[in-house]
Amino acid sequence: MAHNFLRRVKAIKQTRNPPTLADVAREAGFSLTTASRVLNGGASVSKAKADKIQEVISRLDYRPNALARGLKARKTAAIGVIVSNPSDPCTAHAIKAVLETAHTRGYVVILASSGGYPEIERAEIKNLISRRVDGLLIAPVDGRNAHFMNIPFSGLPVVAFGQPIRNPLFDGVTIANRRGAREATRHLLDHGYRRIIALGVHPRLPACSERVAGYREALKRVSLEPRLCLAEHESMLASDWLSEAVFEKHNADAILCLNWVTTALLLRALRQLRKKPGRDVPILSCEDFELADMLTPGISAVRQPAERLGYEAARLLFERLNGEASKQQVSLVLPTELILRGSCGCSDLPNPSKYHR
Repeated sequence: MAHNFLRRVKAIKQTRNPPTLADVAREAGFSLTTASRVLNGGASVSKAKADKIQEVISRLDYRPNALARGLKARKTAAIGVIVSNPSDPCTAHAIKAVLETAHTRGYVVILASSGGYPEIERAEIKNLISRRVDGLLIAPVDGRNAHFMNIPFSGLPVVAFGQPIRNPLFDGVTIANRRGAREATRHLLDHGYRRIIALGVHPRLPACSERVAGYREALKRVSLEPRLCLAEHESMLASDWLSEAVFEKHNADAILCLNWVTTALLLRALRQLRKKPGRDVPILSCEDFELADMLTPGISAVRQPAERLGYEAARLLFERLNGEASKQQVSLVLPTELILRGSCGCSDLPNPSKYHR
């Protein structure tokens, strides 16, 4: 009898299709309903029957079809995440937090990139909806002019992160970029600098425009005119352009870099121009980055709460999925930290000063 059983198991494994729950029920000698109850943790099945069915499940190497079960229950245990650039350090940390949160709740994450293009963003949203994801996390290309507002989400929970979206149906988690840039500019003003340049790329991106607004506010309080050097693309931030736009035209005595890419390109250009950060030109970055504290001098920066951004966005989404959230839209704004090292004119201490904003 045991020999016949093993032969049937082998025959089932050799078939093209994997074993089904019906195969398990037949081999165990019970009804499909009983096998289903055991699989789903039903308490109405005796221990002897449950042990027998579990034994057959192990022998047949039966694996439930999660997609089929999810569709039947109208849930797929999957969420979609759409970002502009997954390789951006801040975005990457946020994605990592989302993945960890989803994993602890038994969900998988389908990641898509818009590349910063609204039409691709819209297409990816439609694609994920067609795949029956249970919810969406979107880092929008431009929340003020969202190109997906008329997509029929049909009650699908959506959380925007990184910047707000003007939609009363979406929760949102953002970072206090304007306040962070304002406080960074004030710090440079406190050092006595008066010709502070705001240097950045992609000025139409929301994070950049918010930081420019904070920079303007800080200068307005002391009756100074803003000095903007904004480039459409990273390739423009070469040493020749910087020499002319920043030093010859504006005679900058300090530079506020609006993101980490700008900071990195500025540091490269300064080396080519034989200028040293902190000594020849103080700089402060609106985004902290890896190895900023390892440079000489260390680069003063506004630290973004990237991982917390991902955790909070995922938390809000799962609260919606579990019916635990308020009926009202939730909007969170996360504070930044001003990390003072040596490039802004402060002493480059081993333990940098931190200011919560």
